[in-house]
Amino acid sequence: MPKRVSRDYRKTTPAKFLSFCQKVKRCLTDNPNYPDSVWGGNVAVRQQLFEKVDAIAVSYGLASNGDRILIRERDRLMQEIMTLLDEVAPLLESASVRNPDALLTTGFTISQERRTHSRTPKLPLTSPTDFTVVNSGDPRRAIGSATAMPGALNNEIQLNRKDPSLEEDWFHKAIFPDARNMVMDNLEPGNTFFRMRHHGQDGPGPWSAVMSATIS
Repeated sequence: MPKRVSRDYRKTTPAKFLSFCQKVKRCLTDNPNYPDSVWGGNVAVRQQLFEKVDAIAVSYGLASNGDRILIRERDRLMQEIMTLLDEVAPLLESASVRNPDALLTTGFTISQERRTHSRTPKLPLTSPTDFTVVNSGDPRRAIGSATAMPGALNNEIQLNRKDPSLEEDWFHKAIFPDARNMVMDNLEPGNTFFRMRHHGQDGPGPWSAVMSATIS
């Protein structure tokens, strides 16, 4: 059965969360299974995660005196890191299709689904059929939308500014928790192609049809 990154980091104490984040940072630093060529356009996401982990180590220490303002700042950083971890997890899973054991070197908790004869089958994730993208009217911003799908944990959008028929021209934009409101900022002006897919417990589903929008 396929190995998957567990999202158990969302249900832990601040102390254990800090220890987990520092472990992930150590494991992903110069990891030969995930060189820069694997991360591609998402190297910045990895770097942002590393910087936030350093920041929360400081914030955790400051908040240990019980100051409510410092605790709120620590908790805010935790939420930001969880969002980044939600982006990194499917990237690692996608890069490990041919070598699932590589996930064991990432620092994440790795789960392997065990099926039994009495297990109720899950409905597979299907391609989003009503995915749309519109120019929001604000500079360099667009909004994607699709119907939420049962079993989907989050939703991924990729961009293409060249040839949508070439797989190598597509690159990851972001992971969104709500398929009905996927706001994309810092886009390059001009015509851009978009596609999306749902991510579930067993990994990503199929891509939607390609959409296009002109970014102002």
